Amino acid sequence: MHVLGAGCSYDEQRGYPLANGFLSELEIYAAKIHDQMDCQQIEKATQQTIRLLKHFQRQAFTVDKLISMILTKECDEKLTTDARAANHTFKYQADLRYQAVRSAKISTAACFLEKEGQAMTYLMPKNQAFIRKIFDQDGISAPYTSSKLQNSNARVLTFNYDRLFELAFFCDGFASNTRNNLERPLHFLNSGLHDNRLESGIVSIEKDRFCLLKMHGSLGMLCEEDDFNQAIYGGEDLACWKQPEVTDEIFRSTHFSSRVRAEPLIAFPWEKHFILDGKDNKASFRDYISAVWNHAKSVFQEASEIYIIGFSFSDEVDSKYLIDLMREAKDCHQIEVQNISQDECDRISNLLRAELGFNGKIKTNLKPFGNEPAELASELNSTKLAA
Repeated sequence: MHVLGAGCSYDEQRGYPLANGFLSELEIYAAKIHDQMDCQQIEKATQQTIRLLKHFQRQAFTVDKLISMILTKECDEKLTTDARAANHTFKYQADLRYQAVRSAKISTAACFLEKEGQAMTYLMPKNQAFIRKIFDQDGISAPYTSSKLQNSNARVLTFNYDRLFELAFFCDGFASNTRNNLERPLHFLNSGLHDNRLESGIVSIEKDRFCLLKMHGSLGMLCEEDDFNQAIYGGEDLACWKQPEVTDEIFRSTHFSSRVRAEPLIAFPWEKHFILDGKDNKASFRDYISAVWNHAKSVFQEASEIYIIGFSFSDEVDSKYLIDLMREAKDCHQIEVQNISQDECDRISNLLRAELGFNGKIKTNLKPFGNEPAELASELNSTKLAA
């Protein structure tokens, strides 16, 4: 069982930002799209999120914390003041909360998608090195096929929204046979997601084979709900990726009437907490989150080794739920904590000992994510250049 945290996608210049540095990234992005006619709704959403982060910066130093404050009604006064100042009429306070959360999702998804090409250039070789490593342990070599993944003991669980694992997996020369066989990429990776706008809903996640579980949702996916159905769908073939054109159009509903507003398939920690605790809610992604977390529970129950990579246990909600999942791993005999800081490795190891009462072996690995041997790095760079 491999658990990927934000450290696997972070790079100050070329990757994705960490949560506590996201405000400055949003400000840069907002300036970039200012006055672009096809990004007016994205800019509006981004500016609202920036205003709220600045106003509550002492209490909410991350978007995740801001969302928890919005949903626990701590931002109601500010939301009401801003709505009245903009002459925005509303019937219920809950409408203002919903719009603020939706704005945060749109701004997050748009900002991340804008950075996707740059992040791919730098981080794809790291993800490919990781992919080869986990499948090499099963004696499975590239190019990867569906039948090979059926025989893999590897399972990957990620708390990241980005698509770097998927894009690295489907690059030319790595799993290129999937194009010839017209395999559907997200079905192929057993993620429980559709990957085009013509289909919706949740795909069954198969047991006893490789799976990529996206615990907080994914970039490039939308969700919405009318009076009868939830819809979750994507808009592109990841095996034929090109840099997305990030405009208001990509967040437009394609399944239901215009009165239903689509939103990115992003589940912030507090939203997930609300769903998994069984509280009544109308989140349009609730069935997906429940399915993914339920499958994760069964995967942990079968895990003999757990690798925690780039996950800091800094978010209270996510930490609680991951530790609860790890408690299901009754047959686990080894945990490996991978982080570039020895102090962080020690802190996390001590936390897991205390919270889990774990008596097995806890190893620490001070290598960055995707720190591959020199000969593998050369091979991967050659593959990337050929693509």
